This record gives sequence, structure tokens and C-alpha cells, in this order.
Amino acid sequence: MIPFRDGASLGAPRLLSRQDLIFVILRLEFEGWRAALTADANLTSAATEPYMNGRLYRGMVTIRNALGLTNIYIVETPGVRPHPEPAHPQGEPDLILLFAEFGANEPHAVIECKRLDPFEQPRNLRGEYVRSGMDRFIDGAYGGGHDLDFMAAYTLRGDGDAALNDVNEYLTNVRRPDCHLRLAPGYAPIGFVAESNHVRRTDQSNFRLLHGFLTFPTKP
Repeated sequence: MIPFRDGASLGAPRLLSRQDLIFVILRLEFEGWRAALTADANLTSAATEPYMNGRLYRGMVTIRNALGLTNIYIVETPGVRPHPEPAHPQGEPDLILLFAEFGANEPHAVIECKRLDPFEQPRNLRGEYVRSGMDRFIDGAYGGGHDLDFMAAYTLRGDGDAALNDVNEYLTNVRRPDCHLRLAPGYAPIGFVAESNHVRRTDQSNFRLLHGFLTFPTKP
């Protein structure tokens, strides 16, 4: 759903490609998280997931405003409809992004946020990351019609490598190696990003998820 056309842009007209838009989203995610950590001393690994979501949202808005991206809209916990018929929304992803002038009423990009802790005992969060995160895209609840969407992994302890391996170990244990996450080195200048490829169960369409691993400062 992230637009292919160059008929509108973020900033100067007709300058941003689709890949540029992906980099913009990831930059908002990572720089927004760093801004949130700087602004709020209560934003620690002990905070709740909704609290982290709210702080990430405010941080992304701060970075968007600082960059002057006036025609990108970030919406927090919006209602979405995988199918247009129901009167009420059927899901609430954590964040969506809309790009002005591209003419779609549905989200151009969805970011689902989940916590991870590779040192957790027992290991429950990694299963939640898959079942309540990745599977919402695979089942078609989020991102219908998109060929790319995003997840934010709040990494409570350790680094992106450890968290990525934790998720992959779970996927191996439940016999879903086709969903394994792989490091996406092309995004390394922005942050630790992994990617996974999937087939949507509702219509058998192919899509990709980009996973941004958001870490907390290590204690001295």
C-alpha cells in the first residue's frame, strides 16, 4: 500500500521513491524511539506495552515535526476493517501512517508493536510476538492489500541479535521455519532491522514484514 507513484511526496515534490518512503518510516520509528527515551525517564523496560506505544507515538510525531514532514499522518490505535461490510472496526493496530495526496482512506502502512525479552523465563513474549503480532498480518486482520508492513520489537533486555534469534527459535519449535526473520543489512544506517516473508491466508498474496528492534539503554 506504500505508494509506488511519484505524483506526491513527503517534502519536495516528486523526489521520493517508494524505497525512500520505507526509509522515512523506519527513521521515524528509530529516531522517534530515541526521542521518547530522552524525553521520558519513566520509559524503561518495566513500563507496560501500551505506555511504550504511547511514548513511541509521541516520539515519532516529534521527529516528523522536526523533519518538516507535514503531509505524513501518524495515527495511534486506529480502528481498521479487513472487510468493508461491518459497521464497527474489527482490529486496532498500534500505529498507522497515512501519506497525504495519495488518495487512499485506508492506512498506507501499519506498525504493530510488541515486547520481546530473549532472557525471559519462561519464554512467553516471543510467542505473543508471533501470535498477536506477525499472525495478525498473516491472517489478514491488518494490512490487507499491502505487500509490506512493519513491526516494532521493544527489546527489553539484550540486543537485536538476541531478540531475533529468540523469535526464530520459537518459529522453529512450532515448525514454522518459513516465517524466520533475517537481518536486513540495507537498513543498518537507521537501526537493527530484520525482514520476514509471508503468504496472507485470506487471499494467498505475498507480503513482507520489516521488524525494527528498539532497545533500552544498558544499565552501568
